[in-house]
Amino acid sequence: MNRRDFIKYGTVFAGACGVCLLCKNGQIFNINNSSDIKTEDNRPCKRPFINCEIHPKGNVYSCCPGYLKTRTPAGNIEEQDLAEIWNGEILTDLRQRVLKGDYSLCNRDICGMYMPCSADEIPSGYEKGPQDLKIGYDLECNYRCITCRDTVITDTPEELEFYNNVYLPKILKIAENLEFVSSSLNGDALSSRHSRQIIKKLAEEYPHIKFNLFTNGLLLDEENIRELGIQDKICGLSVSVDAVNRKTYNEILRTDAFDTVMKNLKLMSEWKKQGKIEWITINFVVHLLNYKEMPAFAKLAKKLDVRAFFSTYQPWYSAKFHERYNEVAVFEPENEHYEELVKILHNPVFKDKIHVHLEPRLYDIVYS
Repeated sequence: MNRRDFIKYGTVFAGACGVCLLCKNGQIFNINNSSDIKTEDNRPCKRPFINCEIHPKGNVYSCCPGYLKTRTPAGNIEEQDLAEIWNGEILTDLRQRVLKGDYSLCNRDICGMYMPCSADEIPSGYEKGPQDLKIGYDLECNYRCITCRDTVITDTPEELEFYNNVYLPKILKIAENLEFVSSSLNGDALSSRHSRQIIKKLAEEYPHIKFNLFTNGLLLDEENIRELGIQDKICGLSVSVDAVNRKTYNEILRTDAFDTVMKNLKLMSEWKKQGKIEWITINFVVHLLNYKEMPAFAKLAKKLDVRAFFSTYQPWYSAKFHERYNEVAVFEPENEHYEELVKILHNPVFKDKIHVHLEPRLYDIVYS
């Protein structure tokens, strides 16, 4: 599979990347684990007023495109400045809609990003630019997870030059207003050369910015963190793990790095206890190969005092695993393993709202 195949749908989505959690002044907004928030809740969503995401091919959104019905981008960074896109027609229309409680453009059943608020809580001066920037255009990663890609993707020299000469300058133009930068939604923040460069540059030139790192955890150690100069600038970590059993981990992530990742997670857990990191999410994409390990994964999160984020596998990528969707989608009612999944989700461990975060359709099963 080449890069063109990977992004043939025009965009990709970092399923279960943990982006659904927003760190703000030390508080974790985990909106779907509250019993008073339902898919029919029509309060305004704060996301379009604070959040900006840059996805493959330069497409820009104010929300995860996987949660939008049309996936129509607000603009393209390769053709426009981010400030122009931010105050453009598409995002202006979206903001007007959500202020009226109109979510006809959204996939509310699977949305994990809904951030309800009152109209008075919409930040004043949002026109100046986003507070939270998510970098998802760089696909470089040292893993080839079975739900994502079938080959390791590495940026070519030409792509690196293009990112550095076109994308980076436009990001720097809006950096003054940023509070958080998240990298990398569709790759790995620590193995991507471009991601490392942009994080290091922003940390040096804009010391007020805090970082959320999306990673598989292999390089999540003190040496790499210090090299980037962000040992005191990490807001949160979103780590793709997907298993608690080494054999399952090797099958899904297709690498024998389980012990290293667990070691790194324990270190980061200690940093969190020391106040160096505000939040840590370990991600679990639910499908046939791992669903029986869900309770143990929730217990692992509690042991580490981090949050487990459970989401359902979605065929947004182009890995061959997509061809097995009907077989592996145990969360679909017609799947032969669905009733077993329901029994698993009725385990009381999933009602731990401190350490467990659930995608809406899983949440509905737990609390049914």
